Amino acid sequence: MVLRGKTHGPVEAVEVVPLGHMAPPGFVERDLVERPVPTDGGCVRRRWRASFRSPTLERDGPFVLDSVYAMTEVALTATATCPTSDYVHLNPGIEPGKGLATLLRADGIRTGRIRVAFGCKDHIGDAGFCRNRASILRELRTRRPWIMTWEDGRLAVSMKGRTPGIVTLRLDPHAPDRVNVVKAVPAPF
Repeated sequence: MVLRGKTHGPVEAVEVVPLGHMAPPGFVERDLVERPVPTDGGCVRRRWRASFRSPTLERDGPFVLDSVYAMTEVALTATATCPTSDYVHLNPGIEPGKGLATLLRADGIRTGRIRVAFGCKDHIGDAGFCRNRASILRELRTRRPWIMTWEDGRLAVSMKGRTPGIVTLRLDPHAPDRVNVVKAVPAPF
């Protein structure tokens, strides 16, 4: 019923979007996660964000559907089976094939299999992060890709980890041997 009128695949899971996301008072959100589809080198799936509102602004409802929109996610895999976690959100304008290729390159850089020169900025004040190549790689290995977007003509792969902040790899297609990496605390929504 939530996806009535939308072209969609089989929904495998319904997930609660934590409060404190971007939903205003009287709203709740749920993600309907489609079954992933295998493709060359990875898997693609859609996540539908459904927003429900309470006409009386009550926390416990009743709720009516307010809006629904789709988001695309990709994950790398070396097998024919798609994973159930570790998908990377692609912001609009990034095709799944481009997202998977960028994710593969970012993974090679993150693990040190692909050697690049790093430009580094630290907006958190972690004195050791930008010290040298080894310190950057040490931090990158503890993180997993989370979201991919376009920034000033470059693809940016943002990664979460156990330590504070987000680390973003900025990959310039015109300078493939150089990667800018930035550590920062994201702005609150």
